[in-house]
Amino acid sequence: MYLPSATESAVEKENTTNKEVHRKNKEKQKQDNCMATVDQKVTIDCPWSIYSTIIALTFCIPFNAKHSLLSAGKRKYVQVCVQNLSELCFQLSDNSLKKSADCTDLQLVPLNPESQQVIYSKQSIFFVWELKWTKELPLSLQCLFSVSFYPATSEEQSLTLKPFTYEFQVENFFTLYHVKTEIFPPLGAEYCKTGSLCSLEVSITRLVDLSEVDRDEALTESD
Repeated sequence: MYLPSATESAVEKENTTNKEVHRKNKEKQKQDNCMATVDQKVTIDCPWSIYSTIIALTFCIPFNAKHSLLSAGKRKYVQVCVQNLSELCFQLSDNSLKKSADCTDLQLVPLNPESQQVIYSKQSIFFVWELKWTKELPLSLQCLFSVSFYPATSEEQSLTLKPFTYEFQVENFFTLYHVKTEIFPPLGAEYCKTGSLCSLEVSITRLVDLSEVDRDEALTESD
């Protein structure tokens, strides 16, 4: 998104000393928006002038996205987290996750509401798809996440913005561990009650052997 700065008066434009004031106003605007920003410069050349005009543009990145692969028994899910980095509220709609064309035996079943969602400032919203396959899972899966958005305020809903996209790759579909937990009531009691000391039993079963890379990471991260 490009958020233009406040319009300068004709006197300010003619006075070159006000460039510093414009720069400070621009920095203050960045702080007010609290978005991640990308600065770009555009050079305009006119055929009837020997001078070039340089225009500075600041593009604000409203969202940040990250993905994770979830597993529950023999079922697997792809989760995409979208975080609103700005001070604005947005309406999200038409979310989709497309996979690479060569994975014809794999389906991505969306588990998300079809209605529009409001994402507030600094809030995160999660989108989940279940993986369903007929033969076997591919070694890697190239995905492209897309969601349409526009400011939630009524006076800015007329803005036409391109959908936010996030491209990522998922690998290592194997489930390494099966984790099961169970809470038991105190000895001699039938139920767990508030204030009573109960025991928590955690069972971790390794399903497949760790690869060399995973084994090295496990040894590096902990003893």
